[in-house]
Amino acid sequence: MTTAMTTALTSAMTAPVRRTLVGAAAVASALVIGSAGTASAATLGFHQTSTSGKAEISGTYEYHVSGTIPQTGEKLYSGSFAGATAKDKVAGDGYEAVLALAYQDWKDGAWHRVTNYVAVVNGSKSWTFKNKKDVKAYACDRKVGTTKLLNCRAAW
Repeated sequence: MTTAMTTALTSAMTAPVRRTLVGAAAVASALVIGSAGTASAATLGFHQTSTSGKAEISGTYEYHVSGTIPQTGEKLYSGSFAGATAKDKVAGDGYEAVLALAYQDWKDGAWHRVTNYVAVVNGSKSWTFKNKKDVKAYACDRKVGTTKLLNCRAAW
């Protein structure tokens, strides 16, 4: 076999391998960026405004597989929010900024859906969590002195 033939054969075999590796990397990235229910570990910086634009949330969300449910093999996730901030972008208008959460919590042998959990109001904090899945953060407005969340938009 000549050098030219070897080079041609190597190039022909390398291109499909490169495409396969790039495709595998894209799939892995999609899994990491996906919801907590589908990936085994991820860190996600987030930034979002409410649909009105009056509230802005940001921070870092990290999660990882921390166990499995023996009966089903389903994954349990633990993780943290760092520097999670809710900022009121229109001061004095009678509304406040809220970082709200929705997730499923594993308790007493079953999943319990939690929605509209108010995590941060006009401020910033960090915390950890365990035994959760499908965690989502929302930027919301809330009229001062009330509990109803308005104009919510998911950060991911």
